[in-house]
Amino acid sequence: MVLDHLSPYRDFRSLRDPGEMPGADLRAWDGLVRDTSDLLRREHPVAHRMVTRTIRTLVPVEGQSPLRAVSASVPDAYGAVTVSRASDASAFAATLIHEARHQILTALADLVPLFTPVRQGPELAYFAPWREDARPLRGLLYGAHAFAGVASYWRDRRALDGERADFEFALHRWQLQVALGSLRNATGLTEVGGRVVAAIAESARDWWAEPVFGPPGQLAEMCCRDQWATWRAVNLAVEVSEADELAGKWLAGSSPPPCLPAARAAVPRTHVPGGGARTWLARLWFSDREAFGQVRAALDCGTLNPLGITGATPADAAVVADDTKDALVGYRKSAPGVDSWIGIGLADARAAMLVERPELVLALHMALLRRGVEPPGPEELAEWLRL
Repeated sequence: MVLDHLSPYRDFRSLRDPGEMPGADLRAWDGLVRDTSDLLRREHPVAHRMVTRTIRTLVPVEGQSPLRAVSASVPDAYGAVTVSRASDASAFAATLIHEARHQILTALADLVPLFTPVRQGPELAYFAPWREDARPLRGLLYGAHAFAGVASYWRDRRALDGERADFEFALHRWQLQVALGSLRNATGLTEVGGRVVAAIAESARDWWAEPVFGPPGQLAEMCCRDQWATWRAVNLAVEVSEADELAGKWLAGSSPPPCLPAARAAVPRTHVPGGGARTWLARLWFSDREAFGQVRAALDCGTLNPLGITGATPADAAVVADDTKDALVGYRKSAPGVDSWIGIGLADARAAMLVERPELVLALHMALLRRGVEPPGPEELAEWLRL
């Protein structure tokens, strides 16, 4: 692989002047690429062949931190990947596998169509469990193909990386399972696109029954519920008239209806996302417990976005560390918002509606405000909706 920091065409986003790279950075990159190549060659030979036969050029870019490395590739620049330096070889290998699988599917799409043309109207959008925004079918398929490779990689590392690999495997397995459910029912795939989906599903056939016990399984489940709830809160809504009916029942002291209002797709709410803060904190918990302790201490001191974990709060660190009492105190003190409300639901099962139907709790809250009533806290609304 070539590390390109000089070509003006190296970054497909725009032309760039040659970048000076200090000797220390060059040595760090060289060490990371060598360690990653050795790890893949020694322990994942199939993945090593795939990566080395697809990715030819690495274009270094700035990431938020080594924990939150970024990477990207595009169809018009086959073999090139923009990427920031990861924290270690295990994480960097997962990044390269992800991008290599993008490139393989891109090569296939150059030969034969994977999607049928959208004849009229807006293109359907789907929940992609690795993104907060709704994604078109192309993004869902490409993401599923990439994350299937990442999940397989971490599955193979469970005996080597212990709880870290257990967590990553459980998280990506759930993401893949959700994506496959949508892809199987999608109407915009060609016959070849359908075969790709079938092949992904077949490759993962034995994964679903594999247990992941203890903290890795528990935290992976929490992160999955967190991602689903955040997506619902941002992208779904309840009809105003139905929310007003709920508010009327609340004010009358009645029970909620036996059939709660359904959600519908909506224009995404304005939301400054936490960037999956709780998931990144969970990753750090399993990969570097000392660094997690330092980040938690920094958050307690008021430091913003330590290690690039955007939007993280002391309560988020507490819920990851299973300090439920501290987490609830922190979330209750936070300004009302999607992230803190979902955090309460993750920390307290009695407020599970904040995770299962956050858009409904938000709709009821807004309906009470429209009536000039100061709403109670989110937990009280969530518990009432579960009656």
